[in-house]
Amino acid sequence: MNEIKVAENKTLKLTNVVARRIAPEELGNMMVALTQLQNFIKSHNAQPIGPLVQALKIGPAPEHAPELYLMQQATQLITQTEPGYEVDAVLRVKNCLYAHYTGPMAYSQLASSKLQILAFEKDLKLTGDNYTIFVSQDDDDAVVDVFMETK
Repeated sequence: MNEIKVAENKTLKLTNVVARRIAPEELGNMMVALTQLQNFIKSHNAQPIGPLVQALKIGPAPEHAPELYLMQQATQLITQTEPGYEVDAVLRVKNCLYAHYTGPMAYSQLASSKLQILAFEKDLKLTGDNYTIFVSQDDDDAVVDVFMETK
């Protein structure tokens, strides 16, 4: 069944998060970047757990160019980082609009669109940072959670 449920004032909380920034030239090789992220976690005696998280953040001034990150939770906190990787013991993003999408993966971007419409209708300001969590997916159906931070 195709559906998008939405809610306001939700908090995204992730623990032992390892993030890898994806450079524009890497966009065509996302699977390679994901493998590198998971290998980085394993090389530090931890295991990747939970679903993959894709974060789109607004970059620094003056350009404010969007920056894409792949994020994965690990079984333990990794204390030694390498260039290109960031680690957070706890990543907490409050005051988010939230969408829970169930349906074909090809239409999952509708969840983000629905949240943008909700923000417009309720006159809420978005920071531009959003987090897409790929809960599960197979050939026919996907479950995706989207968090959009509000100001």
